[in-house]
Amino acid sequence: MEIRDIRSTDLFTGDERRPRQLLRVTLVNRGEWLAGNGEIVTVRADAPGITTPEPVTVTGLEPGEERSADIPLAIDAGFAADTTRQVTVTAEGAGGPAGPGGSARAGGSVRADGEVTVAAPGWTMFMVPHFHYDPVWWNSQAGYTATWDDLPAAADRRSWPQRTAMDLVAAHLQAARLDSDYKFVLAELDYLKPYWDAFPADRAELRRLIADGRVELAGGMYNEPNTNLTSLESTIRNTIYGVSYQRDVIGGDPRTGWMLDVFGHDPSYPSVMADAGLTASSWARGPFHQWGPLRSHGTNTGMQFASEFEWMAPDGSTLLTSYMASHYSAGWGPANAPTLAEAEAEAYKRFQELKPVAATPNVLLPVGADHTIPSRWATEIHRDWNKQYVWPRFVVGLPNEFFAAVRADASGKADASGKPADASRRPDGTSRRHIALRPQSRDMNPIYTGKDVSYIDTKQAQRAAEVALGDAEKLATLMTILGARYPAEAIDKAWRQLCFGAHHDAITGTESDQVYLDLVGGWREAYELGARVREEAIGYLADRVATSGEGRPLLVVNTQSWPRSDLATITARFAAPGPAGVEVRDEA
Repeated sequence: MEIRDIRSTDLFTGDERRPRQLLRVTLVNRGEWLAGNGEIVTVRADAPGITTPEPVTVTGLEPGEERSADIPLAIDAGFAADTTRQVTVTAEGAGGPAGPGGSARAGGSVRADGEVTVAAPGWTMFMVPHFHYDPVWWNSQAGYTATWDDLPAAADRRSWPQRTAMDLVAAHLQAARLDSDYKFVLAELDYLKPYWDAFPADRAELRRLIADGRVELAGGMYNEPNTNLTSLESTIRNTIYGVSYQRDVIGGDPRTGWMLDVFGHDPSYPSVMADAGLTASSWARGPFHQWGPLRSHGTNTGMQFASEFEWMAPDGSTLLTSYMASHYSAGWGPANAPTLAEAEAEAYKRFQELKPVAATPNVLLPVGADHTIPSRWATEIHRDWNKQYVWPRFVVGLPNEFFAAVRADASGKADASGKPADASRRPDGTSRRHIALRPQSRDMNPIYTGKDVSYIDTKQAQRAAEVALGDAEKLATLMTILGARYPAEAIDKAWRQLCFGAHHDAITGTESDQVYLDLVGGWREAYELGARVREEAIGYLADRVATSGEGRPLLVVNTQSWPRSDLATITARFAAPGPAGVEVRDEA
């Protein structure tokens, strides 16, 4: 018999009050004193402050066979986490003295020395089912929403089971119907409104799932806009449309900014979201290269701060934020595993990648990718893993549950269920960390080559339309005060076009040529609507300006919120033969 490997884990069995850390021991039957055939080997580990209350038995180890056994250890609570302790592992068979060198030849037991790294119990990984949806990118809005399956086979880029928006919402709803443990996120109006309009029979069920805490409407925006390339007013309108629809139409309560795929963030974003009533945000691109530290450098340990932090805007407003260091598709890998055991191994691997950079004993694992159906294994892992281990827990959850747990562990306040938690102890009896989440005011804009210069005309069109529309709203408001009807429909349509065009795969210029052609019509319409309202409002106001009746009156309009002394230029036209001369009488 040989003890080939002794490996420490951060897995715990037992119960919350008496968790037992697992030590993984690999045995090899060299055929010298253990013939197999049902013979029993008892394995334990001991050291000062470390015992094995219930030794593990291994049976049926055939000659030449190698097998691992997890030994549950009771470790002195005074040992600090991440410290290393020496242990002696003993494997006992039918009896007899131990052989030299950690192997048994004629004897019935063998010993070997190893190390245990003390792990902290109390960790939870929240597996959040979602799908990322692009209304435009390499495919058109029609394709992504409803007609994707009409594409010829040569144009189908799907490397995993992706579906249209209509099919996706229906698939996730069906998963929730069939499995009471299933929860999921819905976010963008780009698919929420079409589905809500087209399938009224599902409205009551969706509202019930929201009320039961099994669906979270996240995002709080029209879509996932690239706010670095638009005006702040566009960001505000994008938020108004998103929050109003999610709260007032569907009946949700968006609290989490869900900006998964956006290529960088306006520093004022936390302030706008906080003013809109959101309390947290999560996204996958920002402090580091576009793909994040794991995909860029192979590890998350090079991060300069924890994945959870207080994101601070220039005005001092903050938003609790979780950075998806392993990207928003990190949890999709287990869905492709052929068996539950392999899916659990993949999920555990994701946990180990994210754990070192977590600010609290809580990990957010987004389970989804672009246009993906429900994960095959998420709820199976949720049920099976937690039967095997007390810590870390793997649970299907929602962003608001994750952020509630982060706040509880950071402050010792109420837990995710809303029940007051002890300010100094967790349910397992261990001390809370009482950490202070670090504020970060740094630039959250990774290097993303080309997005700010590709299709530069789309950026110019967006800005021209924003200016025209902002002017139009102010002037139309004055016009309304004087008795005119406010042109609500034109202004509303123009803003919706700008909200749609602000998407991170639209205004950035990362879209295909066909999508570009589809989009420019929207920008053109937004500009024309805004410019027409502006012109009509100025005309209406000019008709009501009192003049002296002498000479030709000139009205100069300033739509800014401060006095201006700029030069204004006007071309005056006169009937032939024109005036003999022009005299400026005075400043009036």
